[in-house]
Amino acid sequence: MKFTVQVTDPEEQNSPPMSPMLKRILSSRVVYAVSLPPPRRKNGIWKVHTWMLLGLIITGFLLLWLSFTHLGPIGERFLPMKSSLPTSSIITPYKDTNALDARKPHYSDNLYGVVFDAGSTGTRVHVFELSRENPNEAYTLTDELFEQVNPGLSAYADSPEKAGASLDPLLRAAEARVPRGWCSNTSVVLRATAGLRLLPLDKADGILNAVRQKLSGSCLVKTPNSVSILDGHQEGLYLWISLNFMANRLPSPIGSGITVSETALDRTFGTLDLGGGSTQITFAPVSLDVLLRAPPGFATAIDSGEVVLSKDQILPGKHVYSQSYLGLGLMSARFSVLHTISKRLPALLAVTQELYTPCFPPSASVDWSHAGRNWKVRHLPWNQSEGLLLQQELKDATASLELNPTPRILTSCYAFARSVLRDPVDGDSASPVYAPHAFVIHRPEGIADREFYAFSYIFDLALHVGLIQDHSGGQVTLAQFRDAADRVCLKPNPEQPFECMDLTFITALLHDGYGFPWHKSIT
Repeated sequence: MKFTVQVTDPEEQNSPPMSPMLKRILSSRVVYAVSLPPPRRKNGIWKVHTWMLLGLIITGFLLLWLSFTHLGPIGERFLPMKSSLPTSSIITPYKDTNALDARKPHYSDNLYGVVFDAGSTGTRVHVFELSRENPNEAYTLTDELFEQVNPGLSAYADSPEKAGASLDPLLRAAEARVPRGWCSNTSVVLRATAGLRLLPLDKADGILNAVRQKLSGSCLVKTPNSVSILDGHQEGLYLWISLNFMANRLPSPIGSGITVSETALDRTFGTLDLGGGSTQITFAPVSLDVLLRAPPGFATAIDSGEVVLSKDQILPGKHVYSQSYLGLGLMSARFSVLHTISKRLPALLAVTQELYTPCFPPSASVDWSHAGRNWKVRHLPWNQSEGLLLQQELKDATASLELNPTPRILTSCYAFARSVLRDPVDGDSASPVYAPHAFVIHRPEGIADREFYAFSYIFDLALHVGLIQDHSGGQVTLAQFRDAADRVCLKPNPEQPFECMDLTFITALLHDGYGFPWHKSIT
């Protein structure tokens, strides 16, 4: 999908009011925000619904809407009300024949679209309803159905037919929500994320084919590319576009032939997303030199979503730093930590289907599933865990934490978390490593000068441990994440046994991986 943001004179716009349902979607279902742009007092870590990936869902909505804009008169535009979204910016689409743009033009009061978000931990369906009272008005979002199932499609890697069957309740719900007679005129799109990106190509293809077969029996409109895997770079870019569009931070125009200044993106926010199988960072550097000095493939074109490999093609105001790291999502990181600890145990302690960690509450033992396998995770007493870490690993963790004194439990768990950044179990074993610590994560320049918003599991952990009080959020420094990890690891909650591991990984990811300083606030 390509789209541009076009400037028009606000006095020339006849902007219909935003529907209450669209406000609800943007404020609760997709991202927790009270108004757009958000008032400073409401700024906070923004949360994608526990089972959503905001970039995919917002983009799915945009894809859905874009597929409808050609149904009315040429030049018809969706315009939100001035008090909520940018009144000086409108979106005009390029034709996308690969996804939802599949029907012959016609007019009706109501339109529907179905979007499946196939994440690593679960699959969700959204059925969007758009309506208008006459053909001279823009469509507004008036209703939305949301349903989810667990686990994700990747759990059926060895039984792809079960992946297709797992969609049955979602498909029934979607078809029931679309009025009779409209189903054959309603498009469907499914986009899978890190869960399928982690699988071998043949197994991922098997699941996708099973999903296509399942959808082929539906009355919903399909195209050859209705079902596919979303690239990690696009996942990060879509989230970045969604946030900055809603916050009125996108420059205009983007994607047109008009020259854009190097400072065009200076007002934009950066985004940090932590899903189950991957993590994404996307931001517009203050200086173009940051993109020019970054490794090849770290610059992404805003208008097309294409990764730029040649530095000669990087242009001011038209590219952002965007990178996705497969295998560094929170669930994958958990498995990497547990696997690293367990494989260092003496052979007598190593038991098939059991994983160990000293970062669990004492005597804790829980059943845990990852990537289609079931594990028993047990607490490892400290007297049995001594010696599992090299002295250099402990020394590096101590130096990084910058605490005096440094608690032993926090230091050890933080050292194990840092090991994931060097050698994740999930993901591409051939991933390059970057200075200064030989991690698989590149440290971008200029992040201290950009305001970042954090999503997904970063929000969840901040909320669970009391760093933020409610969904309105709040600014949190990395030092606060570190101190929360220290507190939780010292007195772990038996009802949340993974909190110590999760907090140390998130802290290590942001500080040791991306290089955010301890005093840096993340919104």
